[in-house]
Amino acid sequence: MNKRTLLAAACSAIAIGALPLAGAQAQDAYPDKPIRVIMPWAAGGPTDVVGRVIAVRMGEILGHPLVIESRPGASGTIGAAQVARAPADGYTVLMNPSVQGIYPAQFKSLTFDPIKDFRMVGVLGTVPMVAVVPPDSKFKTFGELIAQAKAQPGSLSFASPGVATLPHLAGELINTTTKASISHVGYRGSSPALTDVAGGHVDLMYAPLAPALPLIQSGKVRPIAVTTKTRLAELPDVPTIAESGLPGFDIVTWYGMWVPKDTPEPIIAKLNKAMIEASQSPKVIEALKSQGTPAQHHELPGSRSLQPGRKRALDQGHEGRQHPARIRTGLARLIAAGRAMQTPHVPDGLRNAGRFSWARGHPRARRISY
Repeated sequence: MNKRTLLAAACSAIAIGALPLAGAQAQDAYPDKPIRVIMPWAAGGPTDVVGRVIAVRMGEILGHPLVIESRPGASGTIGAAQVARAPADGYTVLMNPSVQGIYPAQFKSLTFDPIKDFRMVGVLGTVPMVAVVPPDSKFKTFGELIAQAKAQPGSLSFASPGVATLPHLAGELINTTTKASISHVGYRGSSPALTDVAGGHVDLMYAPLAPALPLIQSGKVRPIAVTTKTRLAELPDVPTIAESGLPGFDIVTWYGMWVPKDTPEPIIAKLNKAMIEASQSPKVIEALKSQGTPAQHHELPGSRSLQPGRKRALDQGHEGRQHPARIRTGLARLIAAGRAMQTPHVPDGLRNAGRFSWARGHPRARRISY
């Protein structure tokens, strides 16, 4: 071997040996540029509200801004797919609600695996829901509305941010447990759904409190019940659904941050630490509280990526082809995902959800996007 060959080999060995060091140094320096935050739901919705408040503070903590990019559509899967394909370097993250765990049940085919292709950074916050009706609705109580829905099946409709979102599943659960028949009308986010409720085009919505509260305060929609087990401080005079005839009813949705699956653990840890610190910031707590969104700061030990046992729980029953069957599977997945991620707000009663009603011939039914 001549001198030139020996020198080349030595240089190669040094370069290869330096690769792990370079990777470690890059992780230590993270972040050194802005971080893209993909928001897969419409602006003004609860995911957007929670995400923007926490993202601003996280950017201050990390020294580089978190830049929100809206990519709504297809129940959040357009934005989720973009993050799944992104480089696993910590510079592209996803903010999504608990529906992330039930995508396999909702869609027969996806361009990504919502479980395998992501690592979870943590839970951003929880948002209670409130049943709202148009301001001039004849229904003064939740009980009155359910009574008509049972007496005249299909005469009423309820809006949701989209098929298989938690507000949709909450409505179907209420249909099942009360034996009422209220047709579902799905939208592309909470804001357009609430707009149609305010306009009287839809009779009811189980709306996340964050986007609903300003409309309630301005008189554009009227609350008749809340989905939590106790009354909300923001709406102390509004009874719970449990008080209205469904004992034990308690549903609160949660929002999380995800990164591509191969993102290095030190980067995930940095994001998680920044999220926790941001969630504990008095400014963030006050900002979220003013919109009915209690901040969370879960470290979620061991749950940043779903383990095989958890994945099996999510995968059970993934054969349904008709939407009612797929949504039933989605309910089971939502329960499993919530328990796996140590989220206490998914009620056992969801296991009993069975029959579902779907909008047929409703004037707004064209908005349903399967």
